[in-house]
Amino acid sequence: MPHPRIRPRFELFVDVPADETLRLVEARIEASTAVRGWVAAPYAELRVPDGERFSWSPRMSLHVEDAPGGTNLLCRLQPEPDVWTAYMALWGVVGVAALGVTMYGISQWVVSGMPWVMLWGLPIVAVAAVLLYVAALVGQRRCAGQTWLLERELQAALDGHGPRLVDEPLDDLPRAPGFG
Repeated sequence: MPHPRIRPRFELFVDVPADETLRLVEARIEASTAVRGWVAAPYAELRVPDGERFSWSPRMSLHVEDAPGGTNLLCRLQPEPDVWTAYMALWGVVGVAALGVTMYGISQWVVSGMPWVMLWGLPIVAVAAVLLYVAALVGQRRCAGQTWLLERELQAALDGHGPRLVDEPLDDLPRAPGFG
């Protein structure tokens, strides 16, 4: 079972060209009271209206690419940019703390033989990292209804044009030849 993703991604294939796909999404944004957003080729974004938004509310970023016979629609669910920046800054603090504790602990080990700072500090940093990850999952859980709403509105925009999930999982790693 794959681990939960902090910023889930999926890919849809639509049976219409990219510019028509963006027109369909834009028409849904204008017609719906449930979502807000913008379209600027080849990108679009769906988000929850201001009155219903809270700190962990998601936004759905869309990127369209022409494909043979239609359009690939790359979708990413993510928090607001200020929340994501703060989250990554906290991960930076955890990383710097882990590096600092490790360096000081190794120095202490070389000088006195017992790295007390590292023995106590690294588990504390590890707990902080786990808490940060769990906080992101809790935020996703709290906004599951809004995430569902964004996905439903995207499906409604593309309804009748054959939107279907692409079977291949999305990842950032290139596929090595001969390995699948």
